[in-house]
Amino acid sequence: MDSGASSSRVAVSGTGGVIGARVLQWLAQSFDVIDIDQMIDADQAAHVSEAVSGADALVHLRLTREITSDRLRWVLAAADVPHLTLVSSASVYGAWPNHPTPISEDMPVRPNLESSFAVHHADAERTVLEWRDAAGERSGQSGRQVAILRPAPVVSSGLGGPIGEAMLAAAPIRTGSDDPPVQFLHLDDLASAVVLAVRQRLAGVFNVAPDGWLAPSELRALLGARPKVRLPLPAPERLDRYVARRVGHAAPDGLLPFTRFSWVVANDRLRAAGWEPRYSSAQAYVIADAGMPWDDLNARQRQYAMLAGAGAALVVGGWAATAWLRRSYALR
Repeated sequence: MDSGASSSRVAVSGTGGVIGARVLQWLAQSFDVIDIDQMIDADQAAHVSEAVSGADALVHLRLTREITSDRLRWVLAAADVPHLTLVSSASVYGAWPNHPTPISEDMPVRPNLESSFAVHHADAERTVLEWRDAAGERSGQSGRQVAILRPAPVVSSGLGGPIGEAMLAAAPIRTGSDDPPVQFLHLDDLASAVVLAVRQRLAGVFNVAPDGWLAPSELRALLGARPKVRLPLPAPERLDRYVARRVGHAAPDGLLPFTRFSWVVANDRLRAAGWEPRYSSAQAYVIADAGMPWDDLNARQRQYAMLAGAGAALVVGGWAATAWLRRSYALR
């Protein structure tokens, strides 16, 4: 642990959920952490400005339906700190057929308008850059630095970020003939990136992603024997409903482009700053994927299951045919 960094006070907002809890835990190992959300939830908003004013840096971890860009602007208005780290999303690049693989930070922000998740994160990025520039205009010099982290879909054991959970659920789905590569970032790797950004006072935009990505053939191998779902185009609402059922709660909408086109990102810039991912996309996927009972069967068990399924189908079919004949005779 860096003894110099451990004496710094870091204010953190957007700490709820799986991502917020894990990153907050990592930050607390290196810094004196101020959880702004607890103050707001405890109806102590009047004290937030005073608490943040004593901080050396601010970290904003996530956006939700409750924690919007308006809430972020309110926090920034109370935060006179020299450094801000914003956890955004690689989805702000959008998913488009002309994207390179991988996407670097030099690519413009171009979110798919049907994806409110991507649009809201792009808006948050503009908000923090305006906050940075406004301080420079008042002082005549750049007195604030901003690090924008754009993680790939974040996953962990059992749970992950909203877009990470959605992409896990959509992994067996292919729309039309599209079969793009995919990328998954382990939550601990995102947490270490946030700690690095705060400790080194990074400035600029940094993709956060594992080395490389999963090619379609690699993803199919990880999916194992579970059935692939192929949806005809256009079916955006159908896809969103399917993912929402798999996730079990509200999931990001407008996911169709992210299952059709590549949006994997390069991590060279963050690696050059000293960050190293611990997990590959394959490892993160395996850790996060709850799996299906079918995956645990060996070849003989799968064969028995198929035969049993076929037998059950014949029985049900015979029962249905008998019921139909009886009904037909009864109507005569």
